[in-house]
Amino acid sequence: MNELLEIKPNYFDALFDKNPALMRIEKKESIVDHEKISEINSDDFEAFFNLGVGLGDIGNNEEAIACYEKLLEISPNHMNVLFNLAGAFGRLRKHEEAISCYDKLLETNPNHINTIFNKSIELTNLGKHKEAIVCYDEVLKISPNHMNALSNKGVALTRSGRLEEAMRCYDKALKINPDHLNTLSNKGVIFCFLDKFEKAVLFFDKALKINPNEPKIIANKNLALSKLDKKNPMLLKPE
Repeated sequence: MNELLEIKPNYFDALFDKNPALMRIEKKESIVDHEKISEINSDDFEAFFNLGVGLGDIGNNEEAIACYEKLLEISPNHMNVLFNLAGAFGRLRKHEEAISCYDKLLETNPNHINTIFNKSIELTNLGKHKEAIVCYDEVLKISPNHMNALSNKGVALTRSGRLEEAMRCYDKALKINPDHLNTLSNKGVIFCFLDKFEKAVLFFDKALKINPNEPKIIANKNLALSKLDKKNPMLLKPE
């Protein structure tokens, strides 16, 4: 590869747009009576399911998990409970636990596209990029124009050093949606890795037309400009 890949191990996390599953969740005060959770029965199922959803929405993921796990004692294979439980684990960065939930869901519904896609994200979060790529391919077999699967597969391919394949993913995604922000930005990243900084700036500019205030894209553009300036000091001088 080149110097950009060798700066430091977390360079990718600084450069790529993070998936919402990686965002920090603020811990909220406890609002649940845990004794009542332990006493839940089948008559309370819908109410406690809705409580779990609400807790997750406000960031009380540990308590949402407590609700969902109790519900699974009543209905061990309940798809919506398992799916939401996996999401709560993912938001807490408990990626292995999330994958375990998704695998259980896929045992009974192997073609559930959102489950496969979310499992791909968790595999990516664990750095298991080859396994993530396999999952993204499964999504794309079911839905060949799945934008987020194409874009995320491109990221996983890049992190695996497969830059040409990643570029093909981004190109296909941009044929479907030329204004897909993350894809434009991540294609700029690819051009940085290839030392094609002028093209990188072009794609960062396209992304910034869509969201002019995205800090990561602004930083990436500035990085590309600084590299370009070093290669050709006269190129970026004012007239």
